[in-house]
Amino acid sequence: MEYAIEISNLVKRYPTTSSRDFVGIPHGRGSRGTVSNINALFEAIRGSRGPFIEALKNVNLKIRTGEIFGILGPNGAGKTTLIKILCTLVIQDKGEVYVNGFDPKKEPGKVLKNLQAVLPESRGFNWRLSGRQNLEFYALLYGLSGAQAKERIDYLLDFTNLTDRADDGYQRYSTGMQRKLLLCRALLRNTPIIVFDEPTTGLDPNSAQEFRTMIIERLVKKEGKTILMSTHNLPEAQELCDRLAILERGKIIALGTPDNVRHLAIEDRYLKIVFNSALFGAEEETLGRELGATEGVHNVYTEVDQNNKTWSLTMRIEKDMDLTGLLTRISKSGLQIKSVNTEEPTLEEAFNAIINHGNSSVRNQEEANA
Repeated sequence: MEYAIEISNLVKRYPTTSSRDFVGIPHGRGSRGTVSNINALFEAIRGSRGPFIEALKNVNLKIRTGEIFGILGPNGAGKTTLIKILCTLVIQDKGEVYVNGFDPKKEPGKVLKNLQAVLPESRGFNWRLSGRQNLEFYALLYGLSGAQAKERIDYLLDFTNLTDRADDGYQRYSTGMQRKLLLCRALLRNTPIIVFDEPTTGLDPNSAQEFRTMIIERLVKKEGKTILMSTHNLPEAQELCDRLAILERGKIIALGTPDNVRHLAIEDRYLKIVFNSALFGAEEETLGRELGATEGVHNVYTEVDQNNKTWSLTMRIEKDMDLTGLLTRISKSGLQIKSVNTEEPTLEEAFNAIINHGNSSVRNQEEANA
């Protein structure tokens, strides 16, 4: 199957009206909580009267089988609602969703056999049991036979490098080990799609990097899983994700590879040239002004060491600018160039630019290529 997840024109609304505003629901002193109209009660529970907040607004998304896809966005953007719909916890108001071809609304059981969510909170584990015993308990709940459960648990403990600590009490597990045990629990049923919500929250840098490596090297390359992850960690998304979508107020406002998002959202890049064994004086100052007046160069910053012997120029230039003219002018000055570096915008800078300006060029390009 080419696509593991397909989402078309997805809409989800949440009511904002209090139940007290519904006709037939008594409130105030003396009401004693009685209900005079059962239909009004159902209306209140369903929240079918407005006004509404649209958590998701005509979201269209296709996630390819075997890729790592990231969902980014500020708080309240709709990320959690989207994940809950995929996990059959929330039903959409409009649109279509398919998980490996199954509709979460009509076939929730089949969807849950194809998709498993891994949440950052360590919920559901018994602190008095060992890691292995906790997994045996969940294997029993999932309907795995004794031999099948043992084989699967042994494999997963080895898979996550927990074999040596498998018989230790859960209360002795570090945060990183708890997160690995969560992954083991999620993989007990061996679903082809794994959904992560903030996978490395609370982990130290070493544990976080180990967890990211495990996602790439083992879950995707070895197991062939499709990974959907929601994260606020932008460097992590840049490192892990094949593609990503940025959600803002329920809409996808950017969609593409991390490099495309960074490149299309930011208009400039930085060029830094470091000179060696050169005194900074009037001629060098003139050079800086001439470079700053060049078309496509927006700013020139000069840095000089305490002895005026080693100095550098940092220029903010248009991202597609041809550097030949700049480097030719510098070479004619007779200065000895020690290093030349260009710095591309980070995903964090692109994210801020997109959120602040509603940049949709990335989305439009991706949709055109779909």
